[in-house]
Amino acid sequence: MSTKNQEKNNSDYQTEEIASEKISKTQRWYFFDYMRAIGILVLIFVHGIVYHYGLIQSLDLENLNPFFMIIYVVLNWAGLFALISAVVSTYSSFKRLENNFENNVSKPSWQAFGLRWIFLGVFFLLMNFLYTFLLEPFSMDLGTGDINHSFLPGVIRTGGYYAVTPEKILSGSVFSMLGWNLIIMGLLFTLLFKNREKFRDKWRRILVLVLGLTIILISFLRIYLYDDFTTAIDGGAYFIAYLIDIVAGNYFPLLPYLGFGLVGAYFGLVLADEPTKKKILNRIWIGVGLLIGAVVAFRISDSFYESIGILDDVFFDYIIVMFEIGFFIIVGILLFLPFFNKRGEKINPTQRKKMKFSSIFLRFSTNSLTFFLLERPISELFALLLNTTIPSWNNEIWASMLFGLFLVLFWVLIAFLWNFVEFKGSFEWLLSKLFKVSKYQTDKKF
Repeated sequence: MSTKNQEKNNSDYQTEEIASEKISKTQRWYFFDYMRAIGILVLIFVHGIVYHYGLIQSLDLENLNPFFMIIYVVLNWAGLFALISAVVSTYSSFKRLENNFENNVSKPSWQAFGLRWIFLGVFFLLMNFLYTFLLEPFSMDLGTGDINHSFLPGVIRTGGYYAVTPEKILSGSVFSMLGWNLIIMGLLFTLLFKNREKFRDKWRRILVLVLGLTIILISFLRIYLYDDFTTAIDGGAYFIAYLIDIVAGNYFPLLPYLGFGLVGAYFGLVLADEPTKKKILNRIWIGVGLLIGAVVAFRISDSFYESIGILDDVFFDYIIVMFEIGFFIIVGILLFLPFFNKRGEKINPTQRKKMKFSSIFLRFSTNSLTFFLLERPISELFALLLNTTIPSWNNEIWASMLFGLFLVLFWVLIAFLWNFVEFKGSFEWLLSKLFKVSKYQTDKKF
């Protein structure tokens, strides 16, 4: 090889290396890592309070004090996880779709969305049954105060075999919400963006937003199906009960969480299309509109809601959730702008600087489902230890707050130590192995 050709090859290699480095540093938005990490830490803290407060069954739901009202609002943060998950998944899949077009991949949209999202969605649906049976926090009948546990918490609390009710097993969780959102949106996006022309059509992207907002606005209709779920359970019609719970259950139903997912997907599309700060800021009207809608719904007279029989359910199951998602969009956009140029490298950022304090948030973000799965049985074991040594320790709310803080510090320490072995054995680590074996491996550079 001549010296000239060698110099040319070296130059080409350096150019490609620089280009690769530039791409890798612009494809991970740290902001969403931080938000997801903060969310899981808050969840650990709040779960430590609510699910271990000794007098939880004696609370007067009609006259909650301000502290418990705040706790109740925080417990409805699942909409935030639906929103963020959709933003990140859509952004990464659209980047993959662009590569599919460039590489002339057969059925590019189906390869980018359908196969991957449906596979992961079905996996999450199967995980839902395992989670609701084994690990899910207790559910309480707001009227009677009766509590239903999942298996492991039930065994730990009762000290013997615990029979999980069909109602508990069939209830939704964050896994069912993510699973159905991925399946439905995967099919929808496969149809909407199946070729390059449709991929660039801005009206198809707006359609995603309109669908999301429409689903959110009509979600109050699910209230009329609540009694049908109970009737189906009592009659042994478990499949019908499951279908009702998917659409309208008290926890994580398609109405409105599919809407939150579609709104998040719209923001993912915006981020994937060479965004500017101005373009991001202009979308703040979405959050303002939801916020105003929630305030207006709250101010409508009680007599109107009483006439259609949904007063209490509208307040607890609809208005608060819509208010929160609007609030998160507004605050999220305002907080996002300072992070606009802070994007990460394509590899797991926690592998770079294990000792850096700020990376603690990235540890929680990139392994959020692991902490979500483990926090419940671990907190139950710690509570059991306290119950045997200090009976009635949790009859004061401040004690439960200290317990929640202790759980946060405990998991911070575990995350710090686990990070030294790159979280091998975590749920996300096992999931990546499953994707690799199944040939649906995700591309981590996005």
